[in-house]
Amino acid sequence: MKRETNRYHRVTTQLTLAATLGNLTGALIIFAYFDIIQANVAENLSPDTAVPLIATIINIVSLIIFGNVLALLWARPLDNWHRRLAAGSTETPPPQVRTQALNRPVVAAVVSAVMWLMAGIIQGLTSSLRLSPFSFDWDAFTTIFIGVTVIAGSITTAIIYFATERFWRRELVLFFPDGNLSATPSFRVTVRRRLLFLFVIGILPLLALAILSYDWSSSVIQAAQSGATLGGLLKLDVFIVSIGVVLMVTLAITVGASLVEPIDTLAQEMAAVRQGDLERRVVVISNDEMGLLAEGFNAMVDGLRQEEVIRDLFQRYVTPQVADYAIQHGADLGGQTITATILFSDIRGFTALTERMEPATLIALLNRYFEATTTVVLKHGGLVNKFGGDSILAVFGTPLNPSTDHARQAVQAAQEMMDALDEFNRQQEKRGEPTLRIGVGIATGPVVAGNVGSTERLEYTVIGDAVNLASRLQSLTKELNMPILLNELAGEATEDKVPMGRISVRGKQEPVRIYGLMHSF
Repeated sequence: MKRETNRYHRVTTQLTLAATLGNLTGALIIFAYFDIIQANVAENLSPDTAVPLIATIINIVSLIIFGNVLALLWARPLDNWHRRLAAGSTETPPPQVRTQALNRPVVAAVVSAVMWLMAGIIQGLTSSLRLSPFSFDWDAFTTIFIGVTVIAGSITTAIIYFATERFWRRELVLFFPDGNLSATPSFRVTVRRRLLFLFVIGILPLLALAILSYDWSSSVIQAAQSGATLGGLLKLDVFIVSIGVVLMVTLAITVGASLVEPIDTLAQEMAAVRQGDLERRVVVISNDEMGLLAEGFNAMVDGLRQEEVIRDLFQRYVTPQVADYAIQHGADLGGQTITATILFSDIRGFTALTERMEPATLIALLNRYFEATTTVVLKHGGLVNKFGGDSILAVFGTPLNPSTDHARQAVQAAQEMMDALDEFNRQQEKRGEPTLRIGVGIATGPVVAGNVGSTERLEYTVIGDAVNLASRLQSLTKELNMPILLNELAGEATEDKVPMGRISVRGKQEPVRIYGLMHSF
């Protein structure tokens, strides 16, 4: 709490210093300006050159104080909310306060510009107007107005605006924790406007000084004592160069702070997202194009995060390979004929098991069993095509998981499934719950793999004689007392097979050569 309260005081101090130093810079420019031009306008000012300078400073200081009082009155609701939010409040500021927060740098610049405009006009009038006899020296007024308003005022306004923006923009997070700055109506200082503002602020003082330099050069040509006048011209040239250097350095710093830093930050965050970190978020600290880019980046990451959740959920309902293929290529009806290996497993005595167990307990048992066995199938490159109550249909060597050694993969998966079932049963015994026995049928042969169904609902599946044969072989495992049965093509993938001879299989006109794989439970 104390640290957050200090945050409010720190930012308030920074804003005050920005305004003070900006106006002090303007005052120093005026001091140098009057020192240079005093020879040119002495006849229109007091003989004592300190008098107009002091009068100018008093005039400017009075107007600055007046402007700051107005600015403080305008910002009072904003400062009250800033203090509360910096202290840790989670309240949502009203819309008008949010608008004030976005407009603060602009208001600070406008107040500065208006005060320096008034200062230039007032000082120009008081120095150029003669009541007795009545006269008005436009040359003196123009010279003073250029010095006070155009040169000192524009530079001061630029410094105050960019300094206020730099110190204040980090505080916008307090007012916009969701980062949606663009939804709040305010004066939008776009990058285009900012660059135009920089150009105008940079060119006006130099243009004004160039005009004065030309006017002075003309006086040098006409002057009887050109040596003394050339000395003043040299001072003016030094002054012009100094102002130009100050402006260029200031503009370089401000442009870097306003444009380069947000772009660098965005690039770093994008690099992190590219590496898979979807928890990244850019702090939105402006309502210009940089802010819109930051909001767009955050929305993009939110979309990617949501897509990742959807993809994860999708892959929980369908095989990851099917999900990835559908996401990348779409889902069209149709299929292709291939040679693949089908693995079909089923729990023995499952019907009797369902009669003895509560539904919730039975579902939990099945989930643990499927977790143990499907992990093995995926490990060996298999694609779990569907669950049929207590059965698993897995395929190896489809276009989604192509392999030239799919039969061997299926055989190894079946053997390891039995090992996984042993560990599963040991855990079941510790739970005091029934153990399971399964039969596995494996058949290699031609199938059609692809999407079947309708345009509204699709399923990626495999259809063909090998699928039916794998199911029939699984059914024979109990009758032949062999946990894993293979057809002839699948049996070619292993040396550990046990010949079972030619056996009649339902749905086949001719007996089928079958092999078995032993496993002791």
